[in-house]
Amino acid sequence: MKLKTSLQAVLFLMLLCFAYSECSAQGIKGRARFTTKKRYVSFGGMITTANFMGDLSPVNQAGSIDWGHTKFQFGGFIQKRMMPRVTARLSLNNNIFSGSDKDAGLNADRGLEFSTYAVQLNAMGIVDLFPNSGVFYRRPKIPIPYLGLGIGFLFSTAKVSQNPAADYQGTIITGTQTVNSTAYVIPVALGVRYKLTSHLDIAFEATANYTGSDKIDGIDREINSNPSQSKVNDAFLTLGFQLNYIIGGSIKMPKFR
Repeated sequence: MKLKTSLQAVLFLMLLCFAYSECSAQGIKGRARFTTKKRYVSFGGMITTANFMGDLSPVNQAGSIDWGHTKFQFGGFIQKRMMPRVTARLSLNNNIFSGSDKDAGLNADRGLEFSTYAVQLNAMGIVDLFPNSGVFYRRPKIPIPYLGLGIGFLFSTAKVSQNPAADYQGTIITGTQTVNSTAYVIPVALGVRYKLTSHLDIAFEATANYTGSDKIDGIDREINSNPSQSKVNDAFLTLGFQLNYIIGGSIKMPKFR
C-alpha cells in the first residue's frame, strides 16, 4: 500500500472516531445529552517550574533557555465545564525569573544580571481530546489529553545589575535599576488530566507563554545587537502539576424498586 493511501486511511479513521465521539456526546444512540444542569465549577492549585526566554539566554535566538535558572512558583485557578469537551479557566499565579550573562555563557564579560517578580492573570479555553457528556462523577477514569489557548496580563518588576569584566568596553550599569512593566500574555498549553476520585482530578501541564513586551527582564533587546532578535519579545515556559476539586453538590443515585 502506498504511503499516501495509508495516510488517507489513517486520516479517515481519525475523522470517523472524532465524529462518533461527537455523536456520543450529543446523546445519539441512547447517550444522555449534555445540558446546562451538567455544567460544573471546580477550583484548584498548581505548582510549576518557570524558565525564562529573553535577552540573557545561552544562545542569541528565540526559544533559548538557561535551565540553570529554573524557578518554582505557585498559583490558583477556577474553572467551569461549559460543553462536553470545553472548559473555561481563570487563573492567577506568581512568576519568578532570573538570569545572568556569566551563567548563560554567551556574554560573560558583559556581566549583566536580572531578577524579576511578576503576577499573571489568565483567561483560557481548554479543549479535551475525549468528551464527557454525562454528570461530573461519571467522567472517564483514563488519562485525558487537552489543549489550552488564552489571553492574560503580566505585571512585573525587574531588578537589573551589572558586574562586567575589567576590559569590557560596552555600556555599564551603575547600581541596581528597577524596571516595572505591564504586558499582555498569550499562553498555549498542552496537558493531560486524570480522575483520582469523583470530585478530584490531577493534571500535568506544559505552557508556553508569549508576552507583548521586551521589558519583563528589564533589559532592552537592542543590547544583543542581533537583527534577528529585533522583533522577538520575551517568553517563558512553565511545567508543573495541578490538583483540581470539583464542586458538584450531592450525588443523586438512582432508586431501585
